[in-house]
Amino acid sequence: MFIMLIGMCMVKTSCAQEDPSNSLYLFNLLNINPAYAGSRGTLSITTGFHKQWVGVPGSPRTSTFSMDAPINEHHLGLGLQLYDNRIGLEHTSGINGSFSTMLNFADDEFLSLGLQGGILNYRIDRTSVALPFQDDPAFQYNTNVMIPTAGAGAYYQRPKFYASLSAPSLLVSTVNLNKIVSVNSPSLKNLQVILTTGIGAQLSDDIELKPSVYLRWMNGKVFDVHVNSSIWYKDLISLGFSYRYNDAILGIFELKINNKLSFGYSYASSIGDRGIFSQGTHEAIIRFDFGPSDN
Repeated sequence: MFIMLIGMCMVKTSCAQEDPSNSLYLFNLLNINPAYAGSRGTLSITTGFHKQWVGVPGSPRTSTFSMDAPINEHHLGLGLQLYDNRIGLEHTSGINGSFSTMLNFADDEFLSLGLQGGILNYRIDRTSVALPFQDDPAFQYNTNVMIPTAGAGAYYQRPKFYASLSAPSLLVSTVNLNKIVSVNSPSLKNLQVILTTGIGAQLSDDIELKPSVYLRWMNGKVFDVHVNSSIWYKDLISLGFSYRYNDAILGIFELKINNKLSFGYSYASSIGDRGIFSQGTHEAIIRFDFGPSDN
């Protein structure tokens, strides 16, 4: 019944926007901000997986692969991202290219501005739905279209502080079955803006506290709030938590296996009625830096 309702809703004209994986931003800001490309100061390759609401049929799951690197002599950064999203009958996969330019104020302080462009394949498999009446015209056609995407952002970093401001969905595409009806820039009414910022507080020689906050605006108001905090030991291992307002509570674990390879994992428990049907949400990420990173 859950999948059928999703399919029925998608028979009408739908609006598809780029949204590879906002959830994985905790481990890789490139997922939400192209200005982050190259900011780690080394060639970095990251792969991540997100499985939401385990046990619920048709629940969201996302896979991502990204790589980015600085071009130091020109103060530029380049990034590439592949992603695959599935939820119910929807399947979205795509590729993004990111470009950033960095203004250095000091050796360890800079402002980066970035642009992103790409294309996604947006699919809805309506004909796979088992129906009591097989001749229902609403489920006779699938959707399979290629949609352009674009985003922009700014990223500022100095020791023990960072701030990220981005608009990752600068194109809004209206789709009707296998046809793109229109591709427009968003108005102020439906523009999404994401702000995340964090600090580092040294509690002792070996222990550092890193709190952060994530805010997403749309329609002139904040509708998505995450409050995060983690404690790092010798910059090698951390434990933390995240509270997503009116949504979920997360436990977070990160481990730097060596100066090149790191691993991150989080488990989320839904708040409210969703927790009755879900066995939780899992996220995992592996990152490999080809040289000592700046972050």
